[in-house]
Amino acid sequence: AVSGLLGKVVGAGAERTTANMVSDRSATVRSPGRRLADWRAAHPPPFAVGELAAALDHDNHDMRAQMRAFMAPAAAQAAGHAPDLFVPAYDMPLAEERDRALRRLQALARAGFFSVHDFVHNPLRVFAAHEIAGLCDGSMATKATVQFNLFGGTVLRLGTERHHRGLLDRINSLQAVGCFGLTELGFGNNAIEMQTTATFSRAKDAFHIRTPTTLAQKYWITNSAIHAHYCVVFAQLIVDNNHHGVHAFLVPIRDPHTMQPLPGVRIEDMGHKIGCNGVDNGKLWFDLHVPRTALLNAYSDLDRNGVFSSSIRNRRDRFLKVADQLLSGRLCIASMMIGSAKLSLTIAVRYAVTRLAVAANGKSDDPLISYQLQQRALAPLIARTVAGNFALDYAKERWVALQPASKAYDTDVWREAVVLCCAVKPLVTWTTEQVVTTCRERCGGQGYLSANRFGSIIGFAHAGMTAEGDNRVLMQKVAKELLTMIAQKHDHKVRTSVAPQLTRNVLTAKETLVQVDYQRELLALREQTLIKQLAGKMYGKKAAEGFDIWMHRESDLVQAVSMAFVERLAFERFVVAEQNSSARNRPAMAQLRALYAVDCIHRDLGFFLVHRLVTPVEQGKLVSQVLQELCAAIGENMLNLVDAFGIPEHLIAAPIAADWVAYNDHDNRGEEPMLAFNSKL
Repeated sequence: AVSGLLGKVVGAGAERTTANMVSDRSATVRSPGRRLADWRAAHPPPFAVGELAAALDHDNHDMRAQMRAFMAPAAAQAAGHAPDLFVPAYDMPLAEERDRALRRLQALARAGFFSVHDFVHNPLRVFAAHEIAGLCDGSMATKATVQFNLFGGTVLRLGTERHHRGLLDRINSLQAVGCFGLTELGFGNNAIEMQTTATFSRAKDAFHIRTPTTLAQKYWITNSAIHAHYCVVFAQLIVDNNHHGVHAFLVPIRDPHTMQPLPGVRIEDMGHKIGCNGVDNGKLWFDLHVPRTALLNAYSDLDRNGVFSSSIRNRRDRFLKVADQLLSGRLCIASMMIGSAKLSLTIAVRYAVTRLAVAANGKSDDPLISYQLQQRALAPLIARTVAGNFALDYAKERWVALQPASKAYDTDVWREAVVLCCAVKPLVTWTTEQVVTTCRERCGGQGYLSANRFGSIIGFAHAGMTAEGDNRVLMQKVAKELLTMIAQKHDHKVRTSVAPQLTRNVLTAKETLVQVDYQRELLALREQTLIKQLAGKMYGKKAAEGFDIWMHRESDLVQAVSMAFVERLAFERFVVAEQNSSARNRPAMAQLRALYAVDCIHRDLGFFLVHRLVTPVEQGKLVSQVLQELCAAIGENMLNLVDAFGIPEHLIAAPIAADWVAYNDHDNRGEEPMLAFNSKL
């Protein structure tokens, strides 16, 4: 059944069965490093690994390769840094962990891998740098996204020459470290109602920045507790008791020589967290005057007489403009997370190849990768990660189409970019959390050791799920925008037109379920069915009743609409990548795409059965069978697939991904992970 199904999907290249995957019974005498080499020799890739790697990298290929190479111990040393600067380390005081994250970021920034000017000259380079940085250190990558996107990007986009002059170059070199003061203790997702005020004083020609209540303190502010010199402070602009909405102000918060808080600035360290402890999160309170010119005035300004002017008429639209950097921030986070998912899968698959466990003869002769348990857990996550990668690439392309931010653009283009940024970040971060949690479990006790990296990635993934917008709240935004687009008859941006009868009772064979047209129809019809249900419940409702339906009665439906949309979008982008592949790679891409779609259907099989999109129950059973067979067929290629993620060994840096026997041959105290990579095969 396996070879028959896969013959339809990928041809003769997938004729092996699980029995063929069991290693030589004499394998117990070989080192893990030798097992990896032997496995590769016995299972040559049926596709061009380099081609798939290039497709997944998408852009800035040379820069990505250079940045990966720069973090190798020898390269770091050649650049004047300690050779172990980018090598993971774990048992250290909080202050040292924070200092290490900063030094790593300084090294990368001064080597030119991060630059706020990339938002003008090469925006995709910003996201590429985030992905590679995240492979090394989630804390360092988090500090980078605040420094170069939220802080630096906001100064660039909302500021003018008076703010740019001399400061942007110092931001690039980290001589000027900044933070982003948007979130308040009492106002996170509803930041437009924040309480921090900026009241203009004509007598002083200055704004009085003030934190009026405990709830108004700026909260979770990355870089602020230790390292930041400046903060972009968001506050309600008030002139003569007239409120002009939320605006951004460039506020110095520390003496650059002593690094002590300036008068009128109170900074409190938030301390230890469940992850990313190299990030110095802080709480900020303000009671100080800043010059009128501190207002970032690209869109709104105030003259010496206190006359306010703005090119944006509506207060809410002004807020959306000043918080616009959150859109690119979501792509930055998704870029970091997609790298972490790839890293987790690489570690888990390499360990599954080299770790032997019980065989039919009762001896530890079979590699974990030969077990259905391992294949069923990891193969769908590889497919989902690749799908998320392609969806993220598309979201980045559509966001870049809006640049520069000052140009006029079509409303449809803007709305599509907003929907994509808000949908793809949840898809990727949730996928990463599931990937790393599953990989940790499937590596057993070894996965619990800090040196094997899953623990730090779990903390990083959880940060990503709520940073730059709680995932669930973002999905509400997606559903709202989809309904708006449909109401305005712009639904061609969000849906695939499908005749419902096409998917009724046509699943008569396993081969049907892996066909691209059938998969497209099922995923699109699910999306349309859910959108129609939600639109029907909201149609004609007044504001109060609509809010009650949205927030109190149909939350599950709202979330389901958005997930159906983004899963279908990822599928469509997967199909495009499949079509753009070479003849050699297209069968493997078709196989992986088929697995992604079948996994999506299986995850929501109850919906498809209840709504009779798959009928009868016997057809539902076929979904589980096909999923298992696809996982088995892909199982022997999982190492080739994670090799295509292109992560060099010095960035994998997990002992179980290399010679974990040699690593445990001495008292390592859970440190020095590169010992596992330096041993002989």
